[in-house]
Amino acid sequence: MIKIKRILLLALLMLTTLASSAQKFKVVLDAGHGGKDPGAVGSVKTNREKDINLAIVKEIGRLLAANQSDIEVHYTRQTDIFVELGRRAEIANNLNADLFVSVHTNALPKTSRKATGVQSYTLTLRTADVNLEVEKRENSVIQLESSGAQSKYKYNDTAEAEIMFELMQDIHMRESVSFAKMAQNEMIRTAGRNNMGVQQANLAVLRLTYMPSVLLEVGYISTPSEEQYLMTTDGRNKLARSIYNAIVSYRKTKK
Repeated sequence: MIKIKRILLLALLMLTTLASSAQKFKVVLDAGHGGKDPGAVGSVKTNREKDINLAIVKEIGRLLAANQSDIEVHYTRQTDIFVELGRRAEIANNLNADLFVSVHTNALPKTSRKATGVQSYTLTLRTADVNLEVEKRENSVIQLESSGAQSKYKYNDTAEAEIMFELMQDIHMRESVSFAKMAQNEMIRTAGRNNMGVQQANLAVLRLTYMPSVLLEVGYISTPSEEQYLMTTDGRNKLARSIYNAIVSYRKTKK
């Protein structure tokens, strides 16, 4: 019975992928945090992650709209509003998007050493100690959501759910890693950032999306030099250009 379900689910996912490839390439840009959730905060209260993320995402979208007629751009938010993690994924899933790109800004506790650099994350259900703090921080927004939200994000470990996730991994994981590597390389080369690698973490917003999905940490607002960089239009635009270049390169592999 499980083998039959595996075959049926694989066929469904293949049909969905083929249908998507015949249409315009759809990218969903997700500016992390927003509204009542400021995300990480810098040395002054007005230096907020939610604003950095939104500025970068809007510039990526502007570049795509101006230069890539075969790429259809969608957003989870374009203003300073709070959007639940589940809703962000739902927007991408309902659009049958080809790529989900979530932009975030990193931070460390004040007692930790100062860090610099960019990281690109794809999904894993296996929590590793090295990425535990990233998981806690990026998933903590669930605490700001409505009552009962916690249960909504729990991984369903039934046999059927495990089959579905395994098949989704087979189809989308390699694509997610491929784009993550492109984005990481571009942020290093084009924006001149320090390389902290392509990594995996159990992030709710990635776990709920049904397409190649990546979360990008564009720098540490908790490190003074990086905070200064992220608060400049030039710095944010260089990061946006980097991610734009990666999306265009990835799109070319799908033609």
